[in-house]
Amino acid sequence: MSRAPRNLALRNLSDNLRRERSQAASASKELCSLHDEKLRLFCQDDQQLICVVCRDAKQHKNHNCVPINEAAEEHRLQAQDTEKIIKGEFQKLYQFLRAEEAGRIDAVREEAVFQSEIMNMEILIMNAEISSLKDKIKTLEEEMKAGDMAFMMNIKSTMERSQCTLSDPVTPSGALIDEAKHLGKLLFSVWIKMKTLIQYTPVVMDPNTCSQRMTVSEHLTCLTSCDSTLFPQNPERLYDSDILGYEGFSSGKHSWDVEVDGYWAVGVAARTRVSDSKKIWGIYVCMCADILFECTPEGDAKVMEDSFLQKVRVNLDYDKGILSFFDLGRKVPVHTVKYTCTEKLFPYFRGETKVLPPELSVGITQVK
Repeated sequence: MSRAPRNLALRNLSDNLRRERSQAASASKELCSLHDEKLRLFCQDDQQLICVVCRDAKQHKNHNCVPINEAAEEHRLQAQDTEKIIKGEFQKLYQFLRAEEAGRIDAVREEAVFQSEIMNMEILIMNAEISSLKDKIKTLEEEMKAGDMAFMMNIKSTMERSQCTLSDPVTPSGALIDEAKHLGKLLFSVWIKMKTLIQYTPVVMDPNTCSQRMTVSEHLTCLTSCDSTLFPQNPERLYDSDILGYEGFSSGKHSWDVEVDGYWAVGVAARTRVSDSKKIWGIYVCMCADILFECTPEGDAKVMEDSFLQKVRVNLDYDKGILSFFDLGRKVPVHTVKYTCTEKLFPYFRGETKVLPPELSVGITQVK
């Protein structure tokens, strides 16, 4: 059965039609659905692509809008920086594990050399005994060749020398590699040692909320002042010297320790533009003097003079609406703030602040 002849003209027409549809669909994705204008801008407040007509419209009129290529470059740089930090942290883990591996292999090899020396010493002792026995056999053979009179005159000493016996070879105690020492709980013991490398903090700072006047450390635990940094003007970003924690709380009890210096503030805040909402509860020290103030949406109030705080524990009881502060240096309570809020609250920091890692202990509990 012969196949039907191909219609090349029809196939070309079909291919062109599919290509035009694909190009039209691609072009439609680059057009604003509201104004049929090309999408040229990125609204940092609403995190969406817009056209020039959208920019001048009421919805985006006072928003920060940048060209798409600039926004894309900012996001690429942020992704590259994040990737670099992740690789650096894992490189530290790799180096630690490689050092642990080398150390433990060296320990096995050193023990093998030590055990080999013990066995060599045993072999030397055994060889010496064999050599002594050979000498005695040779002496006995020579005495047996003597005449009857001479042989019988020395028979007593000859019989004494012939009573030589050698004990059976025995492997000395501890001659084997102590496998249990090297392999038993290997991974667990390495994990325990990793505590010196890995630090845990109950809260971390959110760099996407960091003020332009501050910079946050790679581990997202330390806030320091710097020259103005060109961060994207995303809606979460705060002003002054502020930053929020990454994880918010809407129930339960939570606690974190903070090292403070200079002009600082710690507490909790709702995740909105803090400078606009003023939904902040906490304490702060004024730059001009070491005077401690309370900060609430209702206003500020002096708490104490000469506070000299260096390390502060923040205790949040969300369900009871209580925020308390404790001086870790002098081991005394500092202040308590009561609040009424149904929003999720985030750790709040201002100025030179650092979240401290708590003391960690690893224990083993046997399940009954």
